[in-house]
Amino acid sequence: MSQYSGGETTATATGNVLSGSGMQINAPIASINQYFKDAESEEALCIRDLYITDPWLDKQRIEDAKGGLLRDSYSWILTQPAFSRWRDDPDARLLWVKGSLGTGKTMLLCGIVQELQCNMHQQDCLSFFFCEAGNKNADNAAAVLRGMIYLIISQQPTLIGSVIEKHKKVGSKLFQGPGAWYALREIFLSLLPDLRRKLGQGVAYFVLDAPDECGEDVEKLLSLVSEASNLPGIKWLVASRRRADVAKHLEVRKAGRQGLDLDDCTEELTHAVKAYIDRCASDLAANKGNDDLRQQISQGLQDKAIATFQYVTLVVAKLKAASSSEMLDVLREAALDMEGLYRQASDRIQHLERETRHLCCSVLATVAITHRPLNREELYALAGLPLSDVAEDIIRKCDSFGIRGLTTFSVNKLAREFLYGDSVLFPEGFENDHRRIFLRSLTLMEATLHRDMYTLRQPGILAVDIKTPEPDPLAMTGYASEYWIEHLVASNYHGRDTKDGGALSAFLEFKYLYWLESLSLLGVMRTALSSWTKLVNYLQGENGAQQLAKLVVDAQRFIEYHGQSIMEHPLQTYASATVFVPSGSIMRELVRTEEPNWVTVHAEMREEHWSPWAQTLDPGNAKLEVVGSVAFSPDGAWLAAALEGDCDGETVRQVQVWDMVTGNSVWTLEDASGWVAFPPKHTILGTVTGPGVVKFWDLTKGIWHRRVITPLNISAAVFSPDGVWLAAADDDCIGIWDWARGDRALQFRHDSASPCDSVVYSAGGTRLASAHRDEIRVWNAQSGSLLRCIDTEDTTSVAFLPDTAGSRLISASNKSLITWSAETGERLGILDVPSEEDPYSTMALSTNGSRFVVAPDGNIMAWDTTTKRRLQTIWGYDQHMQSLIFSPDGSQIASISEWGLRLYRITSTDGEVFRAARDHPDKINLIRISADGNTMASASTSMMNIWDLTGAHRPREVNDTYSGILDMAFSPDSTRLVSVSSHKDAAIWDVTTGNRLKTIPYRGFAVCFSPDGANIALLEPAGTIRVWSLVEQRCLQIFHQATRGEFGSGSVVFGPDDLILTSFDRTIRIWKLLRRQCNLEIDDEATATALVFSSDGHQFAASYTDKIKIWDSKSGCCLQTLDTGGSRITVVAFDAATSRLLTNVGLVLLDEVPAGYVDVRRELHRQGYGVNVTGDWVLWDSEKVLWLPPAYRPDSTAAILIGPEASTLSAIVLGCHSGRVVVLRFPTGLPP
Repeated sequence: MSQYSGGETTATATGNVLSGSGMQINAPIASINQYFKDAESEEALCIRDLYITDPWLDKQRIEDAKGGLLRDSYSWILTQPAFSRWRDDPDARLLWVKGSLGTGKTMLLCGIVQELQCNMHQQDCLSFFFCEAGNKNADNAAAVLRGMIYLIISQQPTLIGSVIEKHKKVGSKLFQGPGAWYALREIFLSLLPDLRRKLGQGVAYFVLDAPDECGEDVEKLLSLVSEASNLPGIKWLVASRRRADVAKHLEVRKAGRQGLDLDDCTEELTHAVKAYIDRCASDLAANKGNDDLRQQISQGLQDKAIATFQYVTLVVAKLKAASSSEMLDVLREAALDMEGLYRQASDRIQHLERETRHLCCSVLATVAITHRPLNREELYALAGLPLSDVAEDIIRKCDSFGIRGLTTFSVNKLAREFLYGDSVLFPEGFENDHRRIFLRSLTLMEATLHRDMYTLRQPGILAVDIKTPEPDPLAMTGYASEYWIEHLVASNYHGRDTKDGGALSAFLEFKYLYWLESLSLLGVMRTALSSWTKLVNYLQGENGAQQLAKLVVDAQRFIEYHGQSIMEHPLQTYASATVFVPSGSIMRELVRTEEPNWVTVHAEMREEHWSPWAQTLDPGNAKLEVVGSVAFSPDGAWLAAALEGDCDGETVRQVQVWDMVTGNSVWTLEDASGWVAFPPKHTILGTVTGPGVVKFWDLTKGIWHRRVITPLNISAAVFSPDGVWLAAADDDCIGIWDWARGDRALQFRHDSASPCDSVVYSAGGTRLASAHRDEIRVWNAQSGSLLRCIDTEDTTSVAFLPDTAGSRLISASNKSLITWSAETGERLGILDVPSEEDPYSTMALSTNGSRFVVAPDGNIMAWDTTTKRRLQTIWGYDQHMQSLIFSPDGSQIASISEWGLRLYRITSTDGEVFRAARDHPDKINLIRISADGNTMASASTSMMNIWDLTGAHRPREVNDTYSGILDMAFSPDSTRLVSVSSHKDAAIWDVTTGNRLKTIPYRGFAVCFSPDGANIALLEPAGTIRVWSLVEQRCLQIFHQATRGEFGSGSVVFGPDDLILTSFDRTIRIWKLLRRQCNLEIDDEATATALVFSSDGHQFAASYTDKIKIWDSKSGCCLQTLDTGGSRITVVAFDAATSRLLTNVGLVLLDEVPAGYVDVRRELHRQGYGVNVTGDWVLWDSEKVLWLPPAYRPDSTAAILIGPEASTLSAIVLGCHSGRVVVLRFPTGLPP
């Protein structure tokens, strides 16, 4: 019989409908159903995305699994003074119920929830959650808050308003993924004051069971409980095992907090256990049809004097398996404590027949060494149990170790410790079992994993929007996918399966992509990928595994490059991740068979090798730039940066923190700016908030540290090597602070005429050095006394070399790296770094001091500090770097530049030079496509290239020096190209040879060919329009335009019937060439960036920075306005029916405007393939289908449409951030 069975329950719960005395929970649920009656309402969508589990259903499931709720086993707590005070005293806000394993805490809380529900007042509110290790819907902090918020809104539906506001912005991603906890925490804390106002004099009860089963999340979850329990009218009851990490947060010594230790309630627990024993004895006797056994079993169990439910449950399990005649003997022989029961179980298993004993040991070893509880399918598969009744018999034989949970299989800490020390069952330890799990994991994944496991068929679908199918095809392989690497490393196995051509090699060659997809679907990608470095290290130097080791390293680069997109969009595994793979990488051949047939990239337009540019960290807002410092956490798991930007006229300052495994932003600290740093050995981030206030953010708890430092205007700051002190410099002084206390221990004036640009500690923490442009000052960190002043020139950064005494310094100064003696001020050595720029302003030293990097001319150079030998050069990937910093292990560099926050790998030690493959040395501003689609021109500030798109896709550089190009246009017959420049005369080029054909003695910023190709129109900076005859080589016509004083932007285009359309200085004009007059003039709100006539000339389209307008050419009325989402989209051409518009990012549908309507405003509707406005996705209609990695994201784009009535594009040309020009072709013209 299971724990707490009984019929005394006064109310029964099914979902959210509860019948019984007291408050009726079904009433609020009825109102929420009414509130969300519109299935497509914002409220309905929000609650649907919020839902993860219904705690009322979980409570019912727990009670059913344990035989029902027995009131005699929990009612004793209702009269306990600590519970009574918590329930009745308004100032008592938290009760922590703690107890050892087996003391019945979970069922105790089921009973408490039942009593609260039945007896609380109408204006009260009850929310609760039962945590459960191994259940992904109940074993993490985010799930807890989702469940509790769900219950709050179920009872107070109008409170959903504050949740909806955040949900509108990101949808279901608000509640899932790496940043979900922080969003949910903010929502939860903001709900509580609103809930209090709503309840009036009522009380909000929060009951939380087993937060210690939330793994790494226990700290931040209990930190939230501690914070929330300080609010009036809010009562928390938490039950857990007695653990130090729980105790430090719940601190029962604080006012308003109560503690109840179940281990001190011996008499009460004995009574509760006795009631449980009586029920078990009655059920056993009834099941055996022998009522005479009831009293004997009851008395026999009570005589054992073991007052724990767990002990009784284990003994009762043994009695169930015995016959009536054997029961009393089994009971009499049962050991008197848990360890004794485990020993008896071990002895029984030892004496089973060989095959049965082997399977039992396999099951016990599996649950002992796995990293989380297993579901039934996982246990059967990993332990090698047959899919028959034999498997259940084996599980029963192992039940004496308590391996069977509500829905999963595991062992508690006491049982695990016993098994680890059991020399009878496991005389050789568990290495062979780790090997077994590793090999079975490979076999399982080989047999199960395939492309598109959930049959989604949507390349861009978000992982958070995917509903797990029933049955789940990954149910059996979930654990294997997440932890196979951990078991390989723990096995210390170096057999044929880990050699070239072995099982591991075969898995990676044929199943690697399927594995990545499964990780994304399971939501465990971060855990698995964190183990990949272990696999790389495990195989390094492995005899007979050289090719496998290379494959593993290449696969690591693959996932670094594509991991973020796959984690968020599982099916990008077979789209972006296969399309954008370097031609020379090992993975290129392995993924070839999985490439999509609907998009191709020419081989020569791919990168040849994995670049050292590992990833770009995206702040999520294109208007924000990194403007302050950057810092890695001590373990390299996080990176923080200060950002700033103008968002809708308001200056936004914030600090973001990224997860270095996934590349996702997980924290955003608003109103924080300037300086960021992590103290060594801490998970605390220091930053500046407000004027002169230094605050510290706790990464594990997600809260601000209670101590602050103020006032402090930081110009440079650094933590001491032991993490205790913060040295901070301002305009005049350097202060040493005990940051954890907020106290200043020491302050001294630096007395330099120049501000302090850099301050650093020596490795031993005894010295400080400060850089002041023309000098370096060395200080005693304990006394603040000046030890040495070293004259320098243009010093911008300084660092101590790695010795405890701090006897040597290195500084970046005037294109040189100089080593100094901190004792004498003598210059010990100098290294000149060639640079064409001004003295470079940034240098970084690795944590152990063995490497340093500099960035002359935007090229990163890594050097050995001892030998002064160059280790690696990264050339052409970045420009104008403002800051560099090493990761703690020295393997990566973070750089701040005009191109964002980038990470580079520092892997070479032999002077290798990595050169960026670039088609342009700077930003690509323009791309134009010829009318026949066979030729393309691309232009940056300093270069123009002409491309033959029918051949090898390589540029044909123009045979002339021509730069500063502002506009280009192809002739209608696609044989010539006209270009205009800011500082050179307009030119005509032969697209076949790249030779300049003619020069037109005028300059402008916009240009176009006439429909017959005989003339060009040139728009000059002052607004003058010149029409030049290419046949007669003279100016045919000049049109002067009035101006409001705005110069240098606009557009011009020829139309039918000798019309010329211009937009200049917020005015649109249509000119008649032959009549030399302006036919139409329209005052516009802005100057159009591009113009195009319809084929019949009745309409024209104009592009602006945030919209497209369609105008009537005769009346000058705006027919419709298309919102482009705040991004500039360039119009190129109408189709013949004037129903579609070709733009630089794809086809746009034009709805017919009813007669009499003007300026109809509509959203942009796409057709077929195109690029989204943010430039990170290729779309089909409005659906995302192909993620563009940072290196392939465009500064400029062009679309190719073959045939005026084609239903979709044949290609898109990307002028990428990286300087590459890439053509994406869509050969089938069909959707993915």
